[in-house]
Amino acid sequence: MLKGRSRMRKFVSLISMLLALIALAGEAHAAISYQRLDGAPGERGLVIKGVFEFSDDPAQLVDEYKQSQADYISFDSPGGNVVTAIGFGRAIRALNARTLQIRAMECASACAFAFVGGVERFAEPGSIGVHRVSLDVPMDNTLAVSTVQLLTGEIIGYLTDMGVSPNLLQLSLSIDSTDIRYLTAAEMRDWNINTPEDMPSAQESASPPPGATPQESAAPADMASDPGDSEEAGTSEPGDLTTEAIDFVNRYNDEWSKDSASALAFMKGVYADEVSFFGNSVANDAVLKEKAAFAQRWPERIYSVKPGSVTASCAGKCEMSGIVEWFARNKDTGKTSAGMAEFSYVWNTASLQIESETGKVIATDKGAKAPDRLIDQWIGLDDICRGSTDREGAATLRACKRRDELGPLLDRVDWCYGHKDEAGMEMKWHKCDANSRRYDE
Repeated sequence: MLKGRSRMRKFVSLISMLLALIALAGEAHAAISYQRLDGAPGERGLVIKGVFEFSDDPAQLVDEYKQSQADYISFDSPGGNVVTAIGFGRAIRALNARTLQIRAMECASACAFAFVGGVERFAEPGSIGVHRVSLDVPMDNTLAVSTVQLLTGEIIGYLTDMGVSPNLLQLSLSIDSTDIRYLTAAEMRDWNINTPEDMPSAQESASPPPGATPQESAAPADMASDPGDSEEAGTSEPGDLTTEAIDFVNRYNDEWSKDSASALAFMKGVYADEVSFFGNSVANDAVLKEKAAFAQRWPERIYSVKPGSVTASCAGKCEMSGIVEWFARNKDTGKTSAGMAEFSYVWNTASLQIESETGKVIATDKGAKAPDRLIDQWIGLDDICRGSTDREGAATLRACKRRDELGPLLDRVDWCYGHKDEAGMEMKWHKCDANSRRYDE
Protein backbone atom coordinates (compact mmCIF):
# COMPACT_ATOMS: atom_id res chain seq x y z
CA MET A 1 0.00 0.00 0.00
CA LEU A 2 2.78 2.42 0.91
CA LYS A 3 4.57 1.64 -2.34
CA GLY A 4 1.38 2.38 -4.29
CA ARG A 5 0.92 5.64 -2.35
CA SER A 6 4.46 6.73 -3.18
CA ARG A 7 4.05 5.98 -6.88
CA MET A 8 0.78 7.84 -7.21
CA ARG A 9 1.99 10.81 -5.18
CA LYS A 10 4.75 11.19 -7.75
CA PHE A 11 2.04 11.84 -10.34
CA VAL A 12 1.11 15.03 -8.51
CA SER A 13 4.65 16.42 -8.77
CA LEU A 14 4.67 15.64 -12.49
CA ILE A 15 1.71 17.89 -13.24
CA SER A 16 3.88 21.02 -13.15
CA MET A 17 6.02 19.55 -15.93
CA LEU A 18 2.96 19.03 -18.10
CA LEU A 19 1.79 22.58 -17.44
CA ALA A 20 5.17 23.87 -18.53
CA LEU A 21 4.79 21.93 -21.76
CA ILE A 22 1.42 23.56 -22.41
CA ALA A 23 2.81 27.04 -21.92
CA LEU A 24 5.59 26.36 -24.42
CA ALA A 25 3.95 24.16 -27.01
CA GLY A 26 0.55 25.68 -27.88
CA GLU A 27 -2.15 23.61 -29.54
CA ALA A 28 -1.24 21.06 -32.20
CA HIS A 29 -3.81 18.63 -33.56
CA ALA A 30 -2.33 16.56 -36.37
CA ALA A 31 -1.39 12.90 -36.89
CA ILE A 32 0.12 11.24 -33.83
CA SER A 33 3.48 12.61 -32.71
CA TYR A 34 5.42 12.35 -29.46
CA GLN A 35 7.00 14.80 -27.08
CA ARG A 36 9.34 13.85 -24.28
CA LEU A 37 9.37 15.54 -20.90
CA ASP A 38 12.78 14.90 -19.42
CA GLY A 39 13.42 15.44 -15.74
CA ALA A 40 14.94 13.62 -12.84
CA PRO A 41 14.41 9.84 -12.53
CA GLY A 42 10.78 9.25 -11.71
CA GLU A 43 9.70 12.38 -13.60
CA ARG A 44 10.16 11.52 -17.27
CA GLY A 45 7.00 11.70 -19.33
CA LEU A 46 5.93 10.93 -22.88
CA VAL A 47 3.06 12.94 -24.38
CA ILE A 48 1.07 11.44 -27.25
CA LYS A 49 -0.08 14.39 -29.38
CA GLY A 50 -2.53 14.76 -32.25
CA VAL A 51 -5.36 12.82 -33.87
CA PHE A 52 -5.41 9.03 -33.87
CA GLU A 53 -5.46 8.02 -37.53
CA PHE A 54 -6.02 4.59 -39.09
CA SER A 55 -2.42 4.52 -40.33
CA ASP A 56 -0.81 5.28 -36.93
CA ASP A 57 1.29 2.37 -35.66
CA PRO A 58 1.38 1.60 -31.90
CA ALA A 59 4.79 0.00 -32.47
CA GLN A 60 6.23 3.51 -32.76
CA LEU A 61 4.83 4.31 -29.30
CA VAL A 62 6.60 1.23 -27.93
CA ASP A 63 9.91 2.42 -29.41
CA GLU A 64 9.45 6.00 -28.15
CA TYR A 65 8.49 4.83 -24.67
CA LYS A 66 11.48 2.51 -24.33
CA GLN A 67 13.95 5.05 -25.74
CA SER A 68 12.67 7.85 -23.50
CA GLN A 69 12.56 5.60 -20.42
CA ALA A 70 9.33 7.40 -19.53
CA ASP A 71 7.70 6.99 -16.13
CA TYR A 72 4.23 7.86 -17.42
CA ILE A 73 2.27 8.61 -20.60
CA SER A 74 -0.04 11.58 -21.10
CA PHE A 75 -2.14 12.86 -23.99
CA ASP A 76 -2.86 16.02 -25.95
CA SER A 77 -5.40 14.66 -28.41
CA PRO A 78 -8.95 15.50 -29.55
CA GLY A 79 -9.54 11.85 -30.45
CA GLY A 80 -9.73 10.25 -33.89
CA ASN A 81 -10.04 6.64 -34.95
CA VAL A 82 -11.28 4.52 -32.05
CA VAL A 83 -9.80 1.26 -33.36
CA THR A 84 -6.36 2.88 -33.52
CA ALA A 85 -6.82 4.39 -30.04
CA ILE A 86 -7.63 0.94 -28.64
CA GLY A 87 -4.50 -0.40 -30.31
CA PHE A 88 -2.49 2.27 -28.54
CA GLY A 89 -4.24 1.43 -25.26
CA ARG A 90 -3.30 -2.23 -25.57
CA ALA A 91 0.27 -1.24 -26.35
CA ILE A 92 0.34 0.92 -23.22
CA ARG A 93 -0.91 -2.01 -21.16
CA ALA A 94 1.69 -4.35 -22.70
CA LEU A 95 4.36 -1.83 -21.68
CA ASN A 96 3.00 -1.93 -18.11
CA ALA A 97 2.93 1.89 -18.37
CA ARG A 98 1.10 4.44 -16.22
CA THR A 99 -1.14 7.16 -17.67
CA LEU A 100 -1.67 10.67 -16.32
CA GLN A 101 -4.07 13.34 -17.60
CA ILE A 102 -4.69 16.95 -16.51
CA ARG A 103 -7.49 19.31 -17.53
CA ALA A 104 -5.16 21.71 -19.30
CA MET A 105 -4.29 19.06 -21.90
CA GLU A 106 -6.95 17.57 -24.14
CA CYS A 107 -7.93 13.91 -24.11
CA ALA A 108 -11.31 13.60 -25.79
CA SER A 109 -13.37 11.08 -27.74
CA ALA A 110 -11.25 8.09 -28.84
CA CYS A 111 -8.35 9.33 -26.69
CA ALA A 112 -10.29 8.21 -23.60
CA PHE A 113 -9.91 4.58 -24.73
CA ALA A 114 -6.15 4.96 -25.17
CA PHE A 115 -5.88 6.51 -21.70
CA VAL A 116 -7.47 3.54 -19.92
CA GLY A 117 -4.69 1.31 -21.22
CA GLY A 118 -2.56 2.51 -18.31
CA VAL A 119 -1.86 -0.09 -15.62
CA GLU A 120 -2.12 2.80 -13.12
CA ARG A 121 -4.24 5.79 -14.10
CA PHE A 122 -4.86 9.24 -12.72
CA ALA A 123 -6.99 11.84 -14.51
CA GLU A 124 -8.14 15.14 -13.03
CA PRO A 125 -11.91 15.76 -13.02
CA GLY A 126 -12.93 17.30 -16.33
CA SER A 127 -9.80 16.11 -18.17
CA ILE A 128 -11.35 13.18 -20.09
CA GLY A 129 -14.07 13.97 -22.65
CA VAL A 130 -16.36 11.52 -24.45
CA HIS A 131 -18.94 11.54 -27.19
CA ARG A 132 -20.31 9.11 -29.76
CA VAL A 133 -17.45 7.36 -31.56
CA SER A 134 -17.16 6.89 -35.30
CA LEU A 135 -15.18 4.36 -37.32
CA ASP A 136 -13.51 6.84 -39.67
CA VAL A 137 -12.51 4.03 -42.05
CA PRO A 138 -13.66 3.32 -45.65
CA MET A 139 -16.49 0.79 -45.83
CA ASP A 140 -19.39 -0.25 -47.98
CA ASN A 141 -22.74 0.94 -46.58
CA THR A 142 -24.01 -2.64 -46.49
CA LEU A 143 -21.32 -3.47 -43.93
CA ALA A 144 -22.07 -0.53 -41.66
CA VAL A 145 -24.47 -2.26 -39.25
CA SER A 146 -22.40 -5.38 -38.75
CA THR A 147 -19.22 -3.32 -38.45
CA VAL A 148 -20.72 -1.13 -35.73
CA GLN A 149 -21.82 -4.26 -33.87
CA LEU A 150 -18.33 -5.70 -34.09
CA LEU A 151 -16.82 -2.41 -32.96
CA THR A 152 -19.17 -2.21 -29.98
CA GLY A 153 -18.20 -5.74 -28.96
CA GLU A 154 -14.52 -4.90 -29.36
CA ILE A 155 -14.83 -1.79 -27.18
CA ILE A 156 -16.72 -3.65 -24.43
CA GLY A 157 -14.17 -6.45 -24.50
CA TYR A 158 -11.30 -3.96 -24.37
CA LEU A 159 -12.80 -2.03 -21.44
CA THR A 160 -13.33 -5.29 -19.58
CA ASP A 161 -9.73 -6.30 -20.20
CA MET A 162 -8.58 -2.91 -18.87
CA GLY A 163 -10.76 -3.27 -15.76
CA VAL A 164 -13.01 -0.33 -16.75
CA SER A 165 -16.81 -0.32 -16.55
CA PRO A 166 -18.69 -0.52 -19.90
CA ASN A 167 -20.65 2.48 -18.55
CA LEU A 168 -17.94 4.55 -20.24
CA LEU A 169 -19.12 3.31 -23.63
CA GLN A 170 -22.79 3.69 -22.67
CA LEU A 171 -22.21 7.32 -21.75
CA SER A 172 -20.24 8.08 -24.90
CA LEU A 173 -22.99 6.63 -27.10
CA SER A 174 -25.52 8.97 -25.45
CA ILE A 175 -23.56 12.13 -26.37
CA ASP A 176 -23.96 13.46 -29.90
CA SER A 177 -20.77 13.64 -31.95
CA THR A 178 -21.19 17.44 -32.18
CA ASP A 179 -21.14 17.72 -28.37
CA ILE A 180 -18.70 16.56 -25.70
CA ARG A 181 -19.11 15.40 -22.12
CA TYR A 182 -16.27 15.62 -19.59
CA LEU A 183 -16.16 12.97 -16.88
CA THR A 184 -16.66 13.87 -13.25
CA ALA A 185 -14.48 12.69 -10.38
CA ALA A 186 -17.27 10.36 -9.22
CA GLU A 187 -17.62 8.74 -12.65
CA MET A 188 -13.90 8.19 -12.99
CA ARG A 189 -13.80 6.64 -9.51
CA ASP A 190 -16.93 4.50 -9.80
CA TRP A 191 -16.07 3.21 -13.29
CA ASN A 192 -12.43 2.52 -12.36
CA ILE A 193 -11.09 4.95 -14.96
CA ASN A 194 -8.88 6.22 -12.15
CA THR A 195 -7.22 3.28 -10.47
CA PRO A 196 -8.39 3.24 -6.87
CA GLU A 197 -5.21 2.87 -4.83
CA ASP A 198 -4.48 6.07 -2.85
CA MET A 199 -5.50 8.53 -5.54
CA PRO A 200 -4.50 12.17 -4.89
CA SER A 201 -7.33 14.66 -4.58
CA ALA A 202 -8.11 17.28 -7.21
CA GLN A 203 -7.31 20.06 -4.75
CA GLU A 204 -3.94 18.47 -3.95
CA SER A 205 -2.97 18.16 -7.60
CA ALA A 206 -4.09 21.68 -8.47
CA SER A 207 -2.78 23.60 -5.48
CA PRO A 208 -0.29 26.43 -6.05
CA PRO A 209 3.36 25.87 -5.15
CA PRO A 210 4.31 26.68 -1.55
CA GLY A 211 4.79 30.39 -0.96
CA ALA A 212 3.04 31.45 -4.16
CA THR A 213 1.31 34.82 -3.93
CA PRO A 214 -2.09 35.47 -5.50
CA GLN A 215 -0.43 37.39 -8.33
CA GLU A 216 1.88 34.46 -9.05
CA SER A 217 -0.76 31.78 -9.02
CA ALA A 218 -3.88 33.38 -10.48
CA ALA A 219 -4.88 34.35 -13.99
CA PRO A 220 -3.84 37.89 -14.63
CA ALA A 221 -4.98 38.45 -11.03
CA ASP A 222 -7.55 36.59 -9.06
CA MET A 223 -9.52 34.77 -11.69
CA ALA A 224 -13.07 35.42 -12.58
CA SER A 225 -14.62 32.47 -14.28
CA ASP A 226 -17.44 31.12 -16.36
CA PRO A 227 -17.76 27.38 -16.18
CA GLY A 228 -19.93 27.09 -19.22
CA ASP A 229 -21.03 23.48 -19.18
CA SER A 230 -20.00 21.67 -16.05
CA GLU A 231 -20.95 18.18 -16.94
CA GLU A 232 -21.49 17.37 -13.30
CA ALA A 233 -24.19 20.01 -13.54
CA GLY A 234 -25.37 18.32 -16.71
CA THR A 235 -26.38 15.28 -14.68
CA SER A 236 -28.33 17.23 -12.11
CA GLU A 237 -31.82 18.64 -11.99
CA PRO A 238 -32.38 22.39 -12.47
CA GLY A 239 -32.51 24.18 -9.14
CA ASP A 240 -30.23 21.82 -7.19
CA LEU A 241 -27.10 23.10 -5.45
CA THR A 242 -24.67 22.03 -8.15
CA THR A 243 -26.58 23.82 -10.87
CA GLU A 244 -26.90 26.92 -8.68
CA ALA A 245 -23.14 26.85 -8.07
CA ILE A 246 -22.40 26.70 -11.78
CA ASP A 247 -24.82 29.55 -12.43
CA PHE A 248 -23.09 31.56 -9.73
CA VAL A 249 -19.65 31.11 -11.29
CA ASN A 250 -21.07 32.05 -14.69
CA ARG A 251 -22.50 35.23 -13.21
CA TYR A 252 -19.26 35.99 -11.36
CA ASN A 253 -17.32 35.73 -14.62
CA ASP A 254 -19.70 37.91 -16.58
CA GLU A 255 -19.80 40.59 -13.90
CA TRP A 256 -16.01 40.70 -13.67
CA SER A 257 -15.87 41.16 -17.44
CA LYS A 258 -17.94 44.38 -17.23
CA ASP A 259 -16.64 47.92 -16.73
CA SER A 260 -14.59 48.31 -13.56
CA ALA A 261 -17.17 50.27 -11.58
CA SER A 262 -19.86 47.64 -12.15
CA ALA A 263 -17.44 44.76 -11.59
CA LEU A 264 -16.16 46.10 -8.27
CA ALA A 265 -19.69 46.85 -7.06
CA PHE A 266 -20.54 43.19 -7.64
CA MET A 267 -17.35 41.98 -5.93
CA LYS A 268 -18.16 44.00 -2.81
CA GLY A 269 -20.97 41.65 -1.82
CA VAL A 270 -19.74 38.36 -3.20
CA TYR A 271 -16.95 37.56 -0.69
CA ALA A 272 -17.36 36.46 2.93
CA ASP A 273 -16.06 38.66 5.75
CA GLU A 274 -13.05 36.33 6.06
CA VAL A 275 -11.69 34.58 2.97
CA SER A 276 -9.04 31.94 2.40
CA PHE A 277 -7.38 33.79 -0.46
CA PHE A 278 -4.66 31.77 -2.22
CA GLY A 279 -3.78 30.02 1.02
CA ASN A 280 -3.92 33.05 3.31
CA SER A 281 -6.80 34.02 5.59
CA VAL A 282 -7.63 37.67 4.85
CA ALA A 283 -10.44 40.13 5.45
CA ASN A 284 -12.98 40.98 2.77
CA ASP A 285 -11.42 44.45 2.37
CA ALA A 286 -8.05 42.95 1.42
CA VAL A 287 -9.65 40.92 -1.38
CA LEU A 288 -11.48 43.99 -2.70
CA LYS A 289 -8.23 45.96 -2.63
CA GLU A 290 -6.57 43.30 -4.78
CA LYS A 291 -9.49 43.34 -7.20
CA ALA A 292 -9.50 47.13 -7.46
CA ALA A 293 -5.76 47.27 -8.13
CA PHE A 294 -6.10 44.70 -10.86
CA ALA A 295 -9.09 46.43 -12.44
CA GLN A 296 -7.08 49.65 -12.55
CA ARG A 297 -4.21 47.89 -14.27
CA TRP A 298 -6.49 46.05 -16.73
CA PRO A 299 -9.63 48.15 -17.28
CA GLU A 300 -10.89 45.93 -20.13
CA ARG A 301 -11.24 42.23 -19.37
CA ILE A 302 -12.89 39.11 -20.74
CA TYR A 303 -12.97 35.88 -18.74
CA SER A 304 -14.62 32.67 -19.91
CA VAL A 305 -14.22 29.13 -18.64
CA LYS A 306 -13.14 26.49 -21.10
CA PRO A 307 -16.38 24.66 -21.92
CA GLY A 308 -16.74 21.37 -20.10
CA SER A 309 -13.79 21.97 -17.76
CA VAL A 310 -15.73 22.71 -14.58
CA THR A 311 -16.58 20.24 -11.84
CA ALA A 312 -18.63 21.02 -8.74
CA SER A 313 -19.36 19.10 -5.55
CA CYS A 314 -22.03 20.49 -3.24
CA ALA A 315 -23.15 19.59 0.26
CA GLY A 316 -24.20 22.82 1.94
CA LYS A 317 -21.05 24.41 0.56
CA CYS A 318 -19.97 23.97 -3.04
CA GLU A 319 -16.41 23.27 -4.14
CA MET A 320 -15.87 24.25 -7.76
CA SER A 321 -12.84 24.04 -10.02
CA GLY A 322 -12.12 24.48 -13.70
CA ILE A 323 -10.05 26.26 -16.33
CA VAL A 324 -10.60 29.90 -17.28
CA GLU A 325 -9.28 31.62 -20.40
CA TRP A 326 -8.83 35.38 -20.44
CA PHE A 327 -7.93 38.44 -22.48
CA ALA A 328 -7.29 41.84 -20.91
CA ARG A 329 -5.90 45.13 -22.19
CA ASN A 330 -5.05 48.68 -21.16
CA LYS A 331 -5.43 51.21 -23.97
CA ASP A 332 -3.45 53.84 -22.07
CA THR A 333 -0.34 51.66 -21.75
CA GLY A 334 -0.88 49.65 -24.92
CA LYS A 335 -0.39 46.41 -23.00
CA THR A 336 -2.40 43.21 -23.26
CA SER A 337 -2.57 40.00 -21.23
CA ALA A 338 -3.98 36.65 -22.32
CA GLY A 339 -3.77 33.03 -21.30
CA MET A 340 -5.30 30.18 -19.37
CA ALA A 341 -5.46 29.37 -15.66
CA GLU A 342 -6.93 26.94 -13.18
CA PHE A 343 -9.36 28.22 -10.54
CA SER A 344 -11.01 26.81 -7.45
CA TYR A 345 -13.74 28.26 -5.22
CA VAL A 346 -15.61 27.27 -2.09
CA TRP A 347 -19.06 28.91 -2.18
CA ASN A 348 -21.39 29.06 0.80
CA THR A 349 -24.90 28.37 -0.49
CA ALA A 350 -26.53 29.91 2.58
CA SER A 351 -24.76 33.28 2.46
CA LEU A 352 -24.19 33.12 -1.33
CA GLN A 353 -20.59 34.22 -0.74
CA ILE A 354 -17.14 32.93 -1.64
CA GLU A 355 -15.21 31.60 1.38
CA SER A 356 -12.13 30.35 -0.45
CA GLU A 357 -10.40 31.16 -3.73
CA THR A 358 -7.22 29.81 -5.28
CA GLY A 359 -5.72 28.96 -8.65
CA LYS A 360 -2.67 29.29 -10.85
CA VAL A 361 -1.67 30.36 -14.34
CA ILE A 362 -0.97 27.41 -16.64
CA ALA A 363 -0.32 29.21 -19.94
CA THR A 364 0.31 32.79 -21.08
CA ASP A 365 0.10 34.14 -24.62
CA LYS A 366 2.98 36.60 -24.76
CA GLY A 367 2.40 39.54 -27.07
CA ALA A 368 -1.21 38.58 -27.79
CA LYS A 369 -3.06 41.38 -29.57
CA ALA A 370 -6.32 39.53 -30.15
CA PRO A 371 -8.59 37.50 -27.83
CA ASP A 372 -7.88 34.33 -29.82
CA ARG A 373 -8.76 31.90 -27.02
CA LEU A 374 -12.14 33.55 -26.48
CA ILE A 375 -12.84 33.69 -30.21
CA ASP A 376 -12.06 29.97 -30.43
CA GLN A 377 -14.52 29.37 -27.58
CA TRP A 378 -17.20 31.35 -29.44
CA ILE A 379 -16.59 29.40 -32.66
CA GLY A 380 -16.82 26.06 -30.83
CA LEU A 381 -20.05 27.08 -29.14
CA ASP A 382 -21.46 28.37 -32.43
CA ASP A 383 -20.64 25.07 -34.15
CA ILE A 384 -22.60 23.18 -31.51
CA CYS A 385 -25.44 25.70 -31.52
CA ARG A 386 -25.91 25.71 -35.28
CA GLY A 387 -24.78 22.18 -36.11
CA SER A 388 -26.74 20.13 -33.60
CA THR A 389 -29.62 18.02 -34.86
CA ASP A 390 -31.28 18.33 -31.46
CA ARG A 391 -32.22 22.01 -31.53
CA GLU A 392 -33.98 21.87 -28.15
CA GLY A 393 -31.47 19.61 -26.43
CA ALA A 394 -29.93 20.81 -23.18
CA ALA A 395 -26.38 20.83 -24.56
CA THR A 396 -27.44 22.82 -27.62
CA LEU A 397 -29.34 25.37 -25.59
CA ARG A 398 -26.39 25.80 -23.19
CA ALA A 399 -24.01 26.33 -26.11
CA CYS A 400 -26.29 28.91 -27.76
CA LYS A 401 -26.76 30.76 -24.47
CA ARG A 402 -23.05 30.92 -23.72
CA ARG A 403 -22.23 31.98 -27.29
CA ASP A 404 -24.68 34.86 -27.02
CA GLU A 405 -23.15 35.91 -23.70
CA LEU A 406 -19.59 35.77 -25.00
CA GLY A 407 -20.21 37.73 -28.21
CA PRO A 408 -20.99 41.09 -26.52
CA LEU A 409 -17.91 40.69 -24.31
CA LEU A 410 -15.74 40.37 -27.41
CA ASP A 411 -17.42 43.49 -28.79
CA ARG A 412 -16.29 45.35 -25.67
CA VAL A 413 -12.65 44.84 -26.63
CA ASP A 414 -13.38 45.86 -30.25
CA TRP A 415 -13.61 42.46 -31.89
CA CYS A 416 -16.66 41.93 -34.09
CA TYR A 417 -18.24 39.10 -36.03
CA GLY A 418 -19.13 39.97 -39.61
CA HIS A 419 -19.88 43.17 -41.50
CA LYS A 420 -23.31 44.65 -42.15
CA ASP A 421 -23.26 43.80 -45.87
CA GLU A 422 -22.14 40.18 -45.46
CA ALA A 423 -24.14 36.97 -45.66
CA GLY A 424 -23.84 34.54 -42.78
CA MET A 425 -21.34 32.23 -44.48
CA GLU A 426 -19.05 35.19 -45.21
CA MET A 427 -18.90 36.49 -41.67
CA LYS A 428 -15.63 36.25 -39.72
CA TRP A 429 -14.16 37.63 -36.52
CA HIS A 430 -12.12 40.79 -37.11
CA LYS A 431 -10.98 44.01 -35.49
CA CYS A 432 -14.10 46.17 -35.42
CA ASP A 433 -14.48 48.93 -37.99
CA ALA A 434 -17.22 51.39 -39.00
CA ASN A 435 -19.12 48.74 -40.99
CA SER A 436 -18.90 45.93 -38.41
CA ARG A 437 -21.94 44.22 -36.96
CA ARG A 438 -22.38 44.95 -33.25
CA TYR A 439 -24.35 42.96 -30.70
CA ASP A 440 -25.95 46.12 -29.30
CA GLU A 441 -27.22 47.36 -32.66
